[in-house]
Amino acid sequence: MAMEDKRVIRFPTERRLQAAARSQADGGSQAVRAEQPAPVGGESFALLSLEVRRLPRSDSWIGGDVAGRILNRCILSCLEVLSKERIPVDLAGTVLRPVIEATFGGEDAGLRAVRAAIAARDALKKVQREVENEFHLFGAITEGATTELETGVKVTTGWPHQIAGRFREHAGPSQLLVSEEIRRAIAERADVADAVEVTIPGSDPVPGYPLIALR
Repeated sequence: MAMEDKRVIRFPTERRLQAAARSQADGGSQAVRAEQPAPVGGESFALLSLEVRRLPRSDSWIGGDVAGRILNRCILSCLEVLSKERIPVDLAGTVLRPVIEATFGGEDAGLRAVRAAIAARDALKKVQREVENEFHLFGAITEGATTELETGVKVTTGWPHQIAGRFREHAGPSQLLVSEEIRRAIAERADVADAVEVTIPGSDPVPGYPLIALR
């Protein structure tokens, strides 16, 4: 179900690179610095991160088996939208709170990610009947970059996955939060609401902008 570039190293490499950066900032040895391959190029991308979460109503009649079937419909509807983009897609999260992540490249990456997010949100609503409407999308769109080292290995920088995870936790039902970089990229094509302060463990808070609509 997931398509992945096996040359792309994500979380572990990001942590190693950040640790190396801290070591240098704290006066690390020249030997440690020399071991780090130098970057030879990079390309920015937009990360779309969608979490499907159930919010049962007080009068809910939906049992476990039925809820599982509805959740599957919701996931498949989002994957169908993203399949039209022909981009790398990952399915992560947990059984009860699945997360779908897609990477958009190119100059219009932010705008394409926004369009796909809105389409996925609409699709999720359509596959639920009114009495089933307990599953909602909590979304985030952030920016990152892939940097190619001298060894030919590509690493992801900018912490887009971690920031997206925090954005999803701060988002409301069916709400899509975009980062400052994405907001600037889509400023002429989309409207956003006032910023929501998103806390990042070990770092300063960052603004997340609720997406209103495309123009």
